[in-house]
Amino acid sequence: MEQQTTTCPSCGSQNAADQQFCGSCGAKLAGEVEQQTTTCPSCGSQNAADQQFCGSCGAKLAGEVEQQTTTCPSCGSQNAADQQFCGSCGARLAGGVQQVPTRVMEPLVNRQQIEVKPTWGLTWGLFWRLLLLSLVIGGVLYLIAMIVMLAFGFTYPIGF
Repeated sequence: MEQQTTTCPSCGSQNAADQQFCGSCGAKLAGEVEQQTTTCPSCGSQNAADQQFCGSCGAKLAGEVEQQTTTCPSCGSQNAADQQFCGSCGARLAGGVQQVPTRVMEPLVNRQQIEVKPTWGLTWGLFWRLLLLSLVIGGVLYLIAMIVMLAFGFTYPIGF
């Protein structure tokens, strides 16, 4: 009875068909094998890396066709030059300018308009306080001047 074998995609050694991992290198044998893909420059579909033409649109994949790319200003990923939005983060690519929608926020506290009216009572009270303060200071200065004059013998001249 012949035992079925499978070839390891990493190292090429033969393993039993019922094994899930390679006995030589430990690579996964069963299940989907991850293969390299190429993006079509015309339609953007994924194709196997060894294909020369796109399976969806028939465009040439490798060789003379050079795919021009644009770098996303937000995340730095490479995108086709004709794309308007980044495939990774969705940012706008046109012109290299990222347009971020503005977010209008409501104020945290509802502010009420308060009407301010001048109160004449406050104004008159302030005026009288300043007047009385200046009279008190002037009176104190006058008394100091009189005491100094009397102490040194100065008198007021009669008949200004």
